[in-house]
Amino acid sequence: MTTPTPRAAADPAGDASAPPLAVEAGAIPPLRKAAIVLVSLEQSLASQLLQHLDRAAVEAVTWEIARLERIDPAEQEAVLEEFLGQGLRRLCFVFEDLLRMDDRDVRGAYHEEDIDAWALALAGAAPPVRAKVFGSLDPASAASLRAHLEGMGPFRLSDAESAQVDLAERFRRLHDRGAVRLPEPSARDEVLV
Repeated sequence: MTTPTPRAAADPAGDASAPPLAVEAGAIPPLRKAAIVLVSLEQSLASQLLQHLDRAAVEAVTWEIARLERIDPAEQEAVLEEFLGQGLRRLCFVFEDLLRMDDRDVRGAYHEEDIDAWALALAGAAPPVRAKVFGSLDPASAASLRAHLEGMGPFRLSDAESAQVDLAERFRRLHDRGAVRLPEPSARDEVLV
């Protein structure tokens, strides 16, 4: 079973000059949408999403995935845009995603009164994440944060991870208010510590 392309649906003769039709996500059955989303995401993220479903739903979407032979790129884009619009960016955002954010957004979320939380979060972060934060801030704020970080002393890794979670939640709230843009979740690279 081959899924017709939008062009073939628009012109059965296959006229290459015919413009492709836009795929409406609302016209796609929900089970197919779920299957497209799951095969489009990283395996670890897809597994996390499946954990929130009951057994019958997991079986149904698994069967639908098995039936997928080909996904039209326009169909996949429509489904993922709908899904992203419903909060996937927010759901998947973690502290390390600062690497893929605009410097203005990082700078806008930093406040000097939160220097303890930022220093603790950066103490447990990979060097590229630290460099991104320092490079995003104005020179005076970066110097102040760097000095605070260097003067910290011993800390628990669990405390640093907790500070990262808290700051990630702050970015999510700013995103909800439209103050920052969160990066696409599917483009995540591994950050080595």
